[in-house]
Amino acid sequence: MAMTCDRVRELASGFVLGALEPDEMAAVRHHVDHCRKSHQELAELGGILPYLAVAPEPVEPPTWLRGSVIAAVKADLQERQPVAKPTERRVLEPVAATATTSTPPTHPNATIISLDAALRSRSSRAATWITRIAAAVAVVALAGYAFAIQGDLNKAKQDQSHLAAVINVIGQPDTIKVSLIDTEGKGANGFVALRPNGHIIVNLNSLAVTHGDQVYMVWLTGANNVPVKVGAFTVGDDGKGWVEVQNVSTSASMWITVCREPNSNVTKPTGPTILSGTISL
Repeated sequence: MAMTCDRVRELASGFVLGALEPDEMAAVRHHVDHCRKSHQELAELGGILPYLAVAPEPVEPPTWLRGSVIAAVKADLQERQPVAKPTERRVLEPVAATATTSTPPTHPNATIISLDAALRSRSSRAATWITRIAAAVAVVALAGYAFAIQGDLNKAKQDQSHLAAVINVIGQPDTIKVSLIDTEGKGANGFVALRPNGHIIVNLNSLAVTHGDQVYMVWLTGANNVPVKVGAFTVGDDGKGWVEVQNVSTSASMWITVCREPNSNVTKPTGPTILSGTISL
């Protein structure tokens, strides 16, 4: 199959995606191997493939994307719709007549298009749509990749902030630190750091993931034996939990519990106790 530079540019998107017919793939490859021009378009289109490969997981496209794509397709089809003159029609070039057949008559003003040209035109249109689809997929994949990276960055910043707060509180000579006991025996662990001024930090690890409206609630019970909410949090795949409050009410002896509650609206402990400990000032 003869191949020119212009034809290679038309088929570039299909080539990098491996979507061409085998003979077209071979012809493009042969042309590129022997052509003096660099055909940078192949490198540029091929550059989107690594992003598709490293995308962490498929990302659901936004709801507006489908409507935008359909509208673009309709507009493109209308733009490409040929407007024939009243006396003009487009026909395919007939197959060569045999000895027993005669050449069909054609209209004097008809435009003759060879079958090969029609097939090339269709292939060119397909390649154009492959390029657009590949670009759309790349945009969605890159958006998802950027979102995942941003999430990891935010998580790292949050962990760094928590560590700085722990170091600051524990570094004070009057801070009381208490390790919490895993009451379920499932490996949860953590500690409480409390200063006399009521600044409290609860740092927890190896907790089960929360679902729906579920939360972990930290309760502090003082001398009056009435549990008071300290704070609530949800837990993701990392199993970590964190609560920091500046001015909790304190007493000489307190009992701290961490319960898994159905939601954050509960007014007293109702769920199972996951961790607990005693604080003495």
